[in-house]
Amino acid sequence: MGNTLEEHIKRTRQLLECGEVAMVIGYERGSVENRRRATFVKEVSELERMVLDGLCCENLANYLVREELLRSFDGKKVAIFLTTAGVRSVNILAAEGQINPDCVIILGFEAEKPGELDSAIKMLDGEHVDHYADSIQQLKSRGFVNDRAQVIVKLEMMSAEERFAFWREQFSRCVKCYACRQVCPMCYCRRCIVDCNQPQWINASAHDLGNLEWNLVRAFHLAGRCVGCGNCEQACPAGIPLMLLNQRMAQEVLKEFNHFAGESSTQLPVLADFKKDDPETFIL
Repeated sequence: MGNTLEEHIKRTRQLLECGEVAMVIGYERGSVENRRRATFVKEVSELERMVLDGLCCENLANYLVREELLRSFDGKKVAIFLTTAGVRSVNILAAEGQINPDCVIILGFEAEKPGELDSAIKMLDGEHVDHYADSIQQLKSRGFVNDRAQVIVKLEMMSAEERFAFWREQFSRCVKCYACRQVCPMCYCRRCIVDCNQPQWINASAHDLGNLEWNLVRAFHLAGRCVGCGNCEQACPAGIPLMLLNQRMAQEVLKEFNHFAGESSTQLPVLADFKKDDPETFIL
């Protein structure tokens, strides 16, 4: 148990013993050695099963909008292990009226090498979303500098026909399991558009048209809302590079509207906001 986990466990013990929180959402070992899964702790005696290492990659913020969990909070706060991406998710959920950020106690951490068991873990200071404003601004100013950005540049250099062929091939592997939807903190609709059949907006079959419709609609629904946590791509059993599309959309939104998803808990959605100095290059 590293120092980061020890410090957070000490804090969660205090929160549970004094009754300030109804639950602690963290990580425990999965069914196989190299996997971690969410765990929901309500008693101090259960804290010993929690782990925190480089394999703890899932953005746990998606559990904050699960109705069955919300009912169990009984008006109390909830403590949750989150990276900066998770904190941005909480900001968006708060801005969209889904949760009260004052009811969420953040146990922040960041892995130096996410996905690697022996990665160093850094504990982040601050238990409220407002405490992470500077960190989020630093991420915004840094921009999208990662390996994925290099792939996006290569895609941009392709012709429209080549890009369409690339994505058509990727989406052809989709089996419509909707795992990407289930793990996304931003997909909280009680009834998803793909579950509607009167009228049926998106074909439910896993064929070229249905797959293209689903993946493009989902990408548009996440425009200005994706925090880049990668939950969707990790959950996809077909290995579709969903984050290439999500990050490209995020880059466009940042460039054109200076909008970085999850900056604050009062940030207006990019498609629901208007500024007099917005570029109007799309108007013919």
